[in-house]
Amino acid sequence: MTHKTENLTPQESLEIITSMINQAKGNIQHSSFYFLLWGWTIAIANLGVYVLLRFTSVENPFLMFSLTIPAAVLSIIHGARNSRETGAPTHLNTIHNWLWFGFGVTCVILVVFGKQTNWQINPLVITMCAVPTFISGILLRFRPLMLGGIAFWAFGIASFLAPMDIQFLLGALAVVFGYLVPGYLLKKSEA
Repeated sequence: MTHKTENLTPQESLEIITSMINQAKGNIQHSSFYFLLWGWTIAIANLGVYVLLRFTSVENPFLMFSLTIPAAVLSIIHGARNSRETGAPTHLNTIHNWLWFGFGVTCVILVVFGKQTNWQINPLVITMCAVPTFISGILLRFRPLMLGGIAFWAFGIASFLAPMDIQFLLGALAVVFGYLVPGYLLKKSEA
């Protein structure tokens, strides 16, 4: 197998690099689906826990977060379908995917060991949401996601200072400003 090297002009090199960045950005921009799916799932779960804690005597209101199981299945199916349609992933796509995978693994670890923190994991998760959201905004050069990450940090701080039931109300508000608003704006920009 013989490799033929071409000497590219600086303009041609710049066009290739720009094309690759735009392809990666385009692939990632289809992530509005995930922000909307997870935004609605987590907002509903947080509001459900808040209502159950505040107004009922249900023994385990935290089971509302079992809504994340079908959301995870939908995410996997959607991701598999998208990867077939978009072709080979770019480095930017790979970084983006592993960033969110690492976030998901960390959330699962917090849930598994939640008892050791007296189940006070909502402020931790809200605060952690800031990092992949903010970085996704940087990767996409999409300011609403960067602001969504900042909103997660702010709501995370407020959650650490709030009583447990209010933490879930703050969690719902955090995903509205951190995932849903940017997700709908991202979806609009995809059209």
